[in-house]
Amino acid sequence: MAKNIKILKLITGQDLMAEVLPSITGLVKIKNAIMIVVIPNRVDPKTPNVGFGPWAEFSEDKEFTLDASHILAIMTPIKEFVTQYNSLFGGIVMPAGSNLIIP
Repeated sequence: MAKNIKILKLITGQDLMAEVLPSITGLVKIKNAIMIVVIPNRVDPKTPNVGFGPWAEFSEDKEFTLDASHILAIMTPIKEFVTQYNSLFGGIVMPAGSNLIIP
């Protein structure tokens, strides 16, 4: 079953990327959340770098339930972000253009 990986823009200004799980109305349940952070580029300040950092790093929990009113938008991430996310959480990562057939 494919993971439902999304970017969540919170009212705090944070951007999270996480697997969104089925939940009841008014709540959004997420798993393996990470923050998307913009890092200044010292060589070319006009093109900042993007990185990922831990979210709720002091919690042992991997699943969280958020109040939907604290989320401004839920978006589909670009493929490069999904590939990086899957590599962080043990998903299968296929190289671009790979013609491998795995039984």
